[in-house]
Amino acid sequence: MSNSLEKIKSSLQHKITAQIKQKGAISFAEFMRMVLYEPGLGYYSAGLFKFGVEGDFVTSSELGTLFAQCHARCFAEILPNLTKPVVFELGAGSGRFCADVLVALAAMECLPDEYWILEVSADLKLTQQNAINALPEDLAKRVRWLDAPPHDSFEGVVYANEVLDALPVEVFQCIENKYQRLMLTDVGGELTEEWQDFSPELLSQLEQKKLSLPNGYRSEFIPNLAAWMESITECLSKGIVLMVDYGYGRPVYYHPQRNKGTLVCHRRHQANFNPYQDVGLQDITAFVEFTTVAESMEVVGLEVCGFTTQADFLINSGIDQSIDPSGDYQSYFKKVTEMKKLVMPEEMGEKFKVIAAQKNLSIELSGFKVNHWQTL
Repeated sequence: MSNSLEKIKSSLQHKITAQIKQKGAISFAEFMRMVLYEPGLGYYSAGLFKFGVEGDFVTSSELGTLFAQCHARCFAEILPNLTKPVVFELGAGSGRFCADVLVALAAMECLPDEYWILEVSADLKLTQQNAINALPEDLAKRVRWLDAPPHDSFEGVVYANEVLDALPVEVFQCIENKYQRLMLTDVGGELTEEWQDFSPELLSQLEQKKLSLPNGYRSEFIPNLAAWMESITECLSKGIVLMVDYGYGRPVYYHPQRNKGTLVCHRRHQANFNPYQDVGLQDITAFVEFTTVAESMEVVGLEVCGFTTQADFLINSGIDQSIDPSGDYQSYFKKVTEMKKLVMPEEMGEKFKVIAAQKNLSIELSGFKVNHWQTL
C-alpha cells in the first residue's frame, strides 16, 4: 500500500477512534458516513479513482453510451412539458452520463435549459468538469455544479444513479421480536460490535415496516430517508424524480433467508463483506429497499408512477435503436456486449431497478410500459 493511501487509512481510523472516545460508541450509520464522506479522508472525498477498469467498480453509465441514450429518450418525454426545464443529477460519478445525455438530447433537439450536478467530492467534481469541458460549448455551458440542493423553485428531472445504495445505513438485529441497533466501540485499537436499544424515533421507522423476522435476523435500513428525499425534491415544483439502483422490494429484501443483510464492500473489482478493513479505501454499500423509497416519495408529496427492472426500462426506452447491425462489425459487437451487460438477468438487468415519481405532472413514460408494482 502506498504511503499516501496508508496515511488516509491511518488518519481516518484516528478520527473514528476519537469519535468513539468522545461518544462512548457510534452507530454503524455514523461509521459508514465517516468512512465514505469524511472531508478529505472518506472514500468519496479523498481523491481516489473509483470508476472504470482502473477503479473499484463499473457503473452502467461507464460501460458505454447505451445507458445514457435510453435515459435521454426518457428525459425527452418529460422536458417539453416543463418551463425552463432542468436536469438535476445527484452524484454524477465521472461525468460521463451527463455528457452522453446532453449529446443525445442535442441530437433530439430537446435540451434542458440547464444541467445541475450536486457533487460532494472535489476530486470527482474536477473529473466531471474535464468531461464536460470536452463537449461543444453550447452543451458545456448548460452544466453547473451545486454545493447543496437548490433553494429556488425549478421544473425538471431529479436523477440519481447508484446514490441510494451509498446512503449510510443503520444495522439491526431481531432478538426475540425485539430490535437492537449495531454500535461500534474501540477495544484495544480494534473496532468492536455491540448491540444497544434504538432511540424511539429510529425504532418507529423500523417498526413501520411491519416486518416478521426470525430470531437472530440481521439486516439494514436507511434512517430518515423521507427527510433526505425532501431535501433533494422540495424545490421541484413540477417534474419527475428518477432513481436507479440495485435492490428489492420489501418482501424480497427482508426475506427470512436473507438473514445476514445486504452490506457489501468493493475494492479493485473485488467484493468482500468486511466493512472494517481498509477504511476509506474501499466502498461500502447496501442494497436498496425500494418499498421504503416509494413510501418516502409519497410522504414528501410525490406520486410514484413507475417501478420496474433496469432491463425492462432500457428495452422499453429503445436500447435496440442505438445498435446498427449493418454498421462496422467491431462497433456492433461492442454495443451488443454492452447491451447484454445492461439487460441480461444474470448481469445488471434484474438486479437493478428503476423507480419514478411525478410532481404536478401527469405523464406516462415509455420506460415503464412493464411495471413491477407487485414486488414492492
